[in-house]
Amino acid sequence: MRTTHRDYAEVSGDFHRLCRFTVANAAALRTHSTWSLGRVVDWKYGLFEEKTAYPSFCDRNAHLWFDAFDELAGYAISENGDAGFAIITAAGYRFLFEEMLRWALDAWGGRSPRSSIEITARQEYEAEILERHGFVRRSTFGMWRFDLNQDLAPRIPLAAGFSIVDMAAHPDYRAQRLMRADGFGGKETLSEEELRHQLAFYNHMHQGPIYHAETDLCVMAPDGDLVAGCEALIDARNAEADVERVCTRAAFRRRGFARAAIVECLHRLQDMGMRAAYIAGYSREAMSLYGSLGATTKQEAYVYERGDG
Repeated sequence: MRTTHRDYAEVSGDFHRLCRFTVANAAALRTHSTWSLGRVVDWKYGLFEEKTAYPSFCDRNAHLWFDAFDELAGYAISENGDAGFAIITAAGYRFLFEEMLRWALDAWGGRSPRSSIEITARQEYEAEILERHGFVRRSTFGMWRFDLNQDLAPRIPLAAGFSIVDMAAHPDYRAQRLMRADGFGGKETLSEEELRHQLAFYNHMHQGPIYHAETDLCVMAPDGDLVAGCEALIDARNAEADVERVCTRAAFRRRGFARAAIVECLHRLQDMGMRAAYIAGYSREAMSLYGSLGATTKQEAYVYERGDG
C-alpha cells in the first residue's frame, strides 16, 4: 500500500490537519494511544519551559504519514522535543507502526540516551514491535473514563471560607501560576522576574482553540490565594474532555481540595452536554485519587523505554 511521509510544516496548515485527524479518529485513539485533541493542542500552545529553547519547535517535532489519497494516515510526535515520542495511526494503518518507529528512532533517538513511548494495554501488536526493537516496559499508569450520561459523585462541600472559582469569573492567572509552580514544581514562591517569565510562556495556552475558562477551575482560600485546581481540555465535536493540570499547593494537600475541583469540573462538563471525560494518573497518589471518583472504566497504559539514560 503506497504511503508517503514528510516533516510537519506550520506554513502548510499541519496543526489544523493534526487536530482534524485526531477528532475524526478519537474513538480509535482512546483505545490505541494515550493521545487526544487536548494533548495535541497542548503540544503547540503549552509553551512549557523545556520547549522554549527550540526554535520552530513544532516543525522539528512532528512527522506526518499520508496515504495514496493524500489523507493523513498517522503521525509521530515528540511532546517535549526530546527522545520521548508518540506514534499515532488511524485504525487501518497500524501496520505503519514499525516503519514510523524506525523513523522516530533515527531522527529523534540521539537526542538523549533513553528513548520512550507510551502505549495502552490494547496495543499488543505495537508492544511486540517495541520489544523486538529493544524497548522494555518500565512503568504502568491508569486512564479513567467517566460516563457523563450517568449520575456523578455529588459535589463536595469545602471548608468554611474556601470556594471554587473559574478563570472566566475570576481570571487571576498570576495566582494560578503561583499555585502551579508550587503544586507541580515544589516552588513555594517565585520572584517577580520568574513570575513574569513564566506567565509570558505558560499562559500562551489560553490562546489555544479549545481553551475554556469556565472549566479552568481553582479552589480559592479565604485570603484569596489559589490552593488547588484542574482544567478540562474539551473536544466538543466528540462531546468529550480530558481533565488535566490537577495540582495542589504542598501546604494544602490531603484536605480534599483537588478532589472537589475535579468533581466540580465533571459536573460542569455534564451540564455543558459532554458525554465523557477522561483523566490519566501516573503517580500512586494520583491513581488512588482518580480511581475513587466513580469512573465507569479504567484502562491500563504503559511507558516503554530503550537505552541507559
